[in-house]
Amino acid sequence: MVMFNHLFGKLFEKKAKYVHLLVVLQFISSLASAFFTYFSFYSGRFHLNLNNNLEFFPGWMALFASFTFLFGPILFILTVVQNERLNRSKTWRLAPISDGTFYIDNILSSFVSLIYFVFLDFIIALGLFFVSIFAYPKFGKNLRFELNLDTDTFLTFICIILLVILTALFIYFLVSFLNFSSQAILSFLPQASSHILISFIRIFIIIILMGLIVKLYRVLINSFVNLFLLKATDLAGLEYVVGMMFVANLIMLGIDVFLINHFFEAEEK
Repeated sequence: MVMFNHLFGKLFEKKAKYVHLLVVLQFISSLASAFFTYFSFYSGRFHLNLNNNLEFFPGWMALFASFTFLFGPILFILTVVQNERLNRSKTWRLAPISDGTFYIDNILSSFVSLIYFVFLDFIIALGLFFVSIFAYPKFGKNLRFELNLDTDTFLTFICIILLVILTALFIYFLVSFLNFSSQAILSFLPQASSHILISFIRIFIIIILMGLIVKLYRVLINSFVNLFLLKATDLAGLEYVVGMMFVANLIMLGIDVFLINHFFEAEEK
């Protein structure tokens, strides 16, 4: 457990660099967008654009929050790529821990880095919110918060959050499965001398595997709809979807751990 925690810290530290970089870029991009939204440059001078109904800091806060939906997916894609690079890295795989445990550590550190990104964005947006209140008292006075959540609405919200989390993990597991399984299949084929030919064969195998997964997914979804969704309420149906995604994640995780333990060899690059 000590080695697991130590390795997790090292992996998270490596991935947090992407988080910090993207948060800085998001901050600068939103600031630049807010500035050029409220100011125009012509005749050699900056001029205030009076057509905006929202003040500068509230507008900056809104832009920063909206940019989360741009930089968040970018971070997710970067972590997907980094996961597979680390899985293949001989240096990282030399850690005194099983390959399967290393894989879990790798995926977990990526997931935590996503949470860390959301946390930093929330703190910065909250800071801009308080600055907006202090800078523009009218903005604070005009705020109205009405939160009337009944039990069903609250449970639906929780289910949606869980579904987003499980979907992100499933994509991690699916990409690893395609990477590991294609390599496992290649290991049973005659060795080819051309790296281009090997890459072509691997892409072809991944396409075939993707096709099989899509067909299986459709069959399972159709069966699921017939068995559950047509006989359940919307909330119950959403709960079943979350449960199905949870089971699918456990299955994919088990397959990935088995493949990396037995068939996926590291490479020194």
